[in-house]
Amino acid sequence: MSTPTFSEIENAFQPAREIDSAERFAGRKDAVLETYYALVAEGANIAVVGNRGIGKSSLARQIVNMSRGDNSLLTRLALPHDRQLDFLSIYFACGNSIESIPQLLERLLTTTNCLGDWIYDIPKAKKEISSFAPEFKATLFGTGATIGGTKTTEADRERAIVAHPIDTVFTNVCHAIVEQQIAKDGLLIVVDEFDQIRDPSGAAGLLKSLATNVPRVKFCLVGVATDIHNLMKEHQSSDRLFAGSIINLPPMTEHELGEIVHIAEDSINRHITFGEDGVARLVTLAQGHPYMIHLIGKYALRSAFNDALRSIDGTLIDSTLQSIAERGADPVLEGRYKKAVASSPQREIVLRAMAAVRKFDGESWTSDAYKIAIEQDVDNPSQYVGQLVTEDFGAELEKVRERYYRFRDSLFAAYAKVRPPQFGPASKN
Repeated sequence: MSTPTFSEIENAFQPAREIDSAERFAGRKDAVLETYYALVAEGANIAVVGNRGIGKSSLARQIVNMSRGDNSLLTRLALPHDRQLDFLSIYFACGNSIESIPQLLERLLTTTNCLGDWIYDIPKAKKEISSFAPEFKATLFGTGATIGGTKTTEADRERAIVAHPIDTVFTNVCHAIVEQQIAKDGLLIVVDEFDQIRDPSGAAGLLKSLATNVPRVKFCLVGVATDIHNLMKEHQSSDRLFAGSIINLPPMTEHELGEIVHIAEDSINRHITFGEDGVARLVTLAQGHPYMIHLIGKYALRSAFNDALRSIDGTLIDSTLQSIAERGADPVLEGRYKKAVASSPQREIVLRAMAAVRKFDGESWTSDAYKIAIEQDVDNPSQYVGQLVTEDFGAELEKVRERYYRFRDSLFAAYAKVRPPQFGPASKN
């Protein structure tokens, strides 16, 4: 058995990116089937919602693959399918720089690997851009920052967009592209991190208009949310626009999380494996979040490789978790933890107690948490819960009803529960 390379070890787990290949994708059999049905359903848009770190972006990548005719995941999961789909599919991740739906449409029209790549080759689409928004022509067709030989300013560009509504431009361009019949099933636009758009108002109206005027355009919206209304922040026609095509990803099962580990082992020809207690500990710590499997698994595998170990047990997993906290391997989660805890051992105990008693539905009952906190000599734990609701300490908790609270982010709840305490010895999880 050949020794894996450093690159193979480092990429066996991938916490920093979504899983885009069918071979590396684990679990989610029901969700994959639902998305395939949604792809073949005429007029149905798709929404993928769920908590952070739950695998939404990886599923979105599989949706793109299936839409382009790659049935390898369907075959591997033994799911029914009778043909290869043929969509012209584009994928765009919003990030936190998109302010509004008009700005999203502008990015879709002008970003490389989005619609901009096709507008140049389709005369009618090119004409629409030139007629409605000349500054797009400058961006797309290589005329630099000048329009008609005159250097433009940011204000000039904004006035052009206002003069010619961007939703009209977008609709007409989509129509022109679909009309060319480049792909038999139409146009699929996957918008990841949709929840990052600060003002998503108008999205429902746009989708409704497209459904009427360009029915062969299908959107897939992906984001952190509990339902489609929460994602779009509006109720107008949302249910009908996504009827039967809302995929709400729950936490992964223990079996699915274990599958991620086994796929990682196979990627290095099982040169290093996780023992039963190692897998069990890793799955327990992850609490349904594949991101946590990838994060902890990556550093555990690296440690084992550097120390010439061939097996990873629960003890190594725990020491890896300590190392992750110390090095700030996830600076976002670690930063939020330190903001919530600050310099208070008591608040840390209460935060961890609320995470420890969190139920499957995401709610934490204060009576259970207070008992844990009091046993650790915290007087009046309710005052610390009150602090954890405020912005001063990150507002990580929100009150659901009397005596019941919920973490705003289930991934942070998992991290808060398993991260070694900042003050004092580690408690048993």
